[in-house]
Amino acid sequence: MPKENKKNRTLAIFFWICVGLCMATIFYFSSQSADISASQSGFIRKIIERIFGISTTTDYVVRKLAHFCEFLGLSLLSNAALYFTCGKTKAFFGTAISSAYAITDEVHQIFVDGRSCQFTDWLIDTAGAVTGLVIFLIFYIFIGKIILPKLKNRRN
Repeated sequence: MPKENKKNRTLAIFFWICVGLCMATIFYFSSQSADISASQSGFIRKIIERIFGISTTTDYVVRKLAHFCEFLGLSLLSNAALYFTCGKTKAFFGTAISSAYAITDEVHQIFVDGRSCQFTDWLIDTAGAVTGLVIFLIFYIFIGKIILPKLKNRRN
């Protein structure tokens, strides 16, 4: 097996493990009751207020931003995993994986005390996944089309 293929395989395994860990983390936070979730959001809100001096931030905004960021990260990791697995970008599929997982996350919350399944949360999650896709594509273009050719030219 060529050296490059071993490197891609190792990176693919690494990113798939990260995808699994990210999904497990999302599941863990979604398993928290509404009271625990509100407490966590309040704690984060206080940190934001202390750092930025913003006193208008609400727990609601913190929770929605958390949804957005969780799925942004999942999309980045899924796209990287697919890139190193397939050898080329399969960006739509990484975003689709993230959006589909967002659906399962919302359904899961039906069974958690005080939580609910909300279409708007799925939209926020999917918006985070699309943003993750855009960031992934920027990295892909920057590294693959700009940085790597310059490095190859230096070697020659």
